[in-house]
Amino acid sequence: MKMQTGLAAFAVLLAAGCTPEASEGPTPEEVAAQAALERLMGMPTCADAAEGEGGMVPELMPCRITLGEGKPSLVVTSTPMTEGDEGPSGQIRIETWGDGGLSLQVIEETALFAFNYPYIEDLTGDGLPDLMVPLMTGNVNTSYAFWVQGADGQFVRAGELGGVSIGHTPEGLIAASGRSSASEWETGYFRVSNGALEEIAAVVNRADPEPGEPPLTVPACEVIRVAEGVDPAPFCQTVPALPG
Repeated sequence: MKMQTGLAAFAVLLAAGCTPEASEGPTPEEVAAQAALERLMGMPTCADAAEGEGGMVPELMPCRITLGEGKPSLVVTSTPMTEGDEGPSGQIRIETWGDGGLSLQVIEETALFAFNYPYIEDLTGDGLPDLMVPLMTGNVNTSYAFWVQGADGQFVRAGELGGVSIGHTPEGLIAASGRSSASEWETGYFRVSNGALEEIAAVVNRADPEPGEPPLTVPACEVIRVAEGVDPAPFCQTVPALPG
């Protein structure tokens, strides 16, 4: 009986010795993913950076843009501005980070004279935020590289937009309004076709009368360009406010 008890105890000890060791901790991949997440969450949002620093800066503060819960984030950085043939210029780099700090896409643009912070806005009206990257800011108007987000989350460069105010119209078009002078402004209306910007119409509004005209009670409106087959009349039925 004592011998059977001893064999049983030995069997228990032997089994315990064969039990796999406890986990030694996270894998290197898990450590890297956690570090990437902490770096990302430690960055300010680009909206906060823009509010704190304003615009027209010589170098962007590293910042993040969140596309939505459970979706990738954009990490924005830049080089310092350096002198060149056309004046100061620098590179804006926007990297899409997926789960675990995985790089999904890298976007690079060249900005002139000074940097302004990129932002996202659904300009196509499809429910997906698109990316606006400022390329150059003049006295009033700003030109942007316009990157459209697809259903796969990837961004495609559709073209460039410029002006003081850029938004989505109830008719499903993109309206970009910019000043031509203190009392005149132009609005371009666009849609995205096959991944590229297509101009539908361009309208000029004037707040002051031309020489010989009576005083204006509302801004004058003239359609100066219109795509083939498009009715120009609706573009002057609602006159946008003077931007900026």
